[in-house]
Amino acid sequence: MTDLAVLSKQSGSGAASSDPEQGLLQVSGLTVTYGDGESAAVKAASFDVRRGERVAVVGESGSGKTTMALAVAGLLTAGSAQITTEEIVFAGKQLKRERPRKVPFRTPGLSMVFQDAMTSLDPVASIGSQFRSVLRGVRKISRREAGERAAEWLARVGMADTGRVMNLRPYELSGGMRQRVMVALAMCGRPQLLIADEPTSALDASVSRDVMDLMVEMTDQEGASLLIVTHDIELCRQYADRMIVMYRGEIVDICHTERIEQEATHPYTRALLACVPTLNSVGLDRLPTLEQFVRDPSSGSAAA
Repeated sequence: MTDLAVLSKQSGSGAASSDPEQGLLQVSGLTVTYGDGESAAVKAASFDVRRGERVAVVGESGSGKTTMALAVAGLLTAGSAQITTEEIVFAGKQLKRERPRKVPFRTPGLSMVFQDAMTSLDPVASIGSQFRSVLRGVRKISRREAGERAAEWLARVGMADTGRVMNLRPYELSGGMRQRVMVALAMCGRPQLLIADEPTSALDASVSRDVMDLMVEMTDQEGASLLIVTHDIELCRQYADRMIVMYRGEIVDICHTERIEQEATHPYTRALLACVPTLNSVGLDRLPTLEQFVRDPSSGSAAA
């Protein structure tokens, strides 16, 4: 039995939803390897996302968060990647993810906001044309109707002068504006699940919170679930209902956010919590580090 299975039996927080009406995404035994198959970026990951729920995947860089999200979304295109899984069920349908594709394909009902909007948006196409492509790809509508809907979505994410914005290229927008465009593009297809991969990493603190508030508001309005991939555990605590903690490619904890101090079982999770700067750490000569706690599990337990 895997560590995750043991954790699920102990706390009940990691088990897949038993109510098919509530369960939206169920992932069981997802493994992603590269090259000769001995280097695993994700190891036997199992988790679920319920309808209308906000779940955060947290861990340091290189822990496998983005790889896992891309594999679930069907957007992992690396030719050397090998995917094995027991089962991935989304909205009641089995998803096949065994073979990465050179060209990404869309899973109906699932959208993704990528880490860097500047490299994710088409640099030579206008914002309006990119919206029309998405909207007309989801549903057969006229070019004019697609333009009208694009303007409506831009307005919903707080963009003023939508007519002018639709004629601009991504490089003519600020970072915050590009990220708002990305959110609107992801939501205009009315997905049931929005995956956000480090959506605030390139933004300053105030704009980051604005973008997070926007995604929460949009998914709430549309009744969609939200899966946030981030290294910011404090952001998770503010916006997520549950938290999935990844360490070296493995899911080591799945906790309810408001009870993470009580439910966390792994030293790495306790280390993440202990290393967040607070007012109590102002007088310290040196802030605690993850390495300090992971090497000495008793330190993580004492500090958590």
